[in-house]
Amino acid sequence: MKEVTIKKHFSNLKWFLVWAIIKGYCKETAIEKYSVRFREIKQPIIFLTPEELTRLYTFQIPADGETVTLKRANGEEYEKEVSFSSSLEKTRDLFCFCAFTGLRYSDMAKLKRSDIETKALLTTTKKTNDRLVIELNNFSKAILDKYKDQKYPDDLALPVISNQRMNIYLKDLCELCGFTDPVKKVYFEGGVRKEETRMKWEFIGTHAARRTFICLALSMGIPPEIVMKWTGHSSYNAMKPYIEVAEKVKEDAMNAINEQLMNAIYGQEQVDGVSEEA
Repeated sequence: MKEVTIKKHFSNLKWFLVWAIIKGYCKETAIEKYSVRFREIKQPIIFLTPEELTRLYTFQIPADGETVTLKRANGEEYEKEVSFSSSLEKTRDLFCFCAFTGLRYSDMAKLKRSDIETKALLTTTKKTNDRLVIELNNFSKAILDKYKDQKYPDDLALPVISNQRMNIYLKDLCELCGFTDPVKKVYFEGGVRKEETRMKWEFIGTHAARRTFICLALSMGIPPEIVMKWTGHSSYNAMKPYIEVAEKVKEDAMNAINEQLMNAIYGQEQVDGVSEEA
C-alpha cells in the first residue's frame, strides 16, 4: 500500500480503539500513546486555471453515442464514445458551482432552496459546523437559475449526484475538455519511493472545485482573510499551500505579460538580446 493509505487506515484503527477504551470495552490503553511516523511528501495542488474553468463552464457536451477525437499529452490521437451526457452536464454544473462559491461537495449536496437569498447563500458546513455567508456571483446565480423550476427531494437546490459517481463523470468530462497537462506525484509504497505522471484530468476530483476557488481568489489579490470567511478555514496554516500556489500563478501571469510586451515592442528576434533594464 501507499504510505498515505496506511496512515489513513492506522488513524481509523486508532480512533476505533480509543473509542473502545472510552466505552470500557478495552482496558489496554497503550494505543493512546502509540504513534507511527510517516514520510510527508508535498503533493501538487490540483486545480483548474481560469482558462480551464472557462472551458469547462462553456463546454458543449456531445450527445450520447457521439464519437470524439482526443489527444494524449504526447499528441497521439485517440477516439472516445460519449455516454451519460445528461449526467456529464449535471456534473459540470455542480463542479462549477463549487468552483464559483468555494463549497465542499458535502455542503453543496445538502444546499436547500431556503439557504439561498437574493445575493448570498447561507450554510452551516457539514465538516466543521461553521456558519458561512457566501456572496453569489453571476455564474453561481446562473447555475441556480437553471434548476430553479426543478423539484428535488428535501427541497434541494441542485440535482445532486453521489460523490463517487460524480468523480467518475468528472474525469470523463475533463478528458473531453482536453485537460492533458502532465502532473507528477511522488509517493512511498512498501518503503519504496515511486513516481507517477498522468494527465491532469486523471487526478481531478470533486474537491478540485474548492481548490480552484481558493487558488483563483488568492491569485486575483483577494486577501486570505476574506477567502477564509468564504471557505470556513480557521487556520492561516491551512491556507498557506494555496497562497504559495497563488503566488506562482501570479508570477507566471506576469512573465506572460512581460513576454507579450517584449514581443510587441522589440519583436521576437530581438527579445533575447534585450536587457532586463530595457
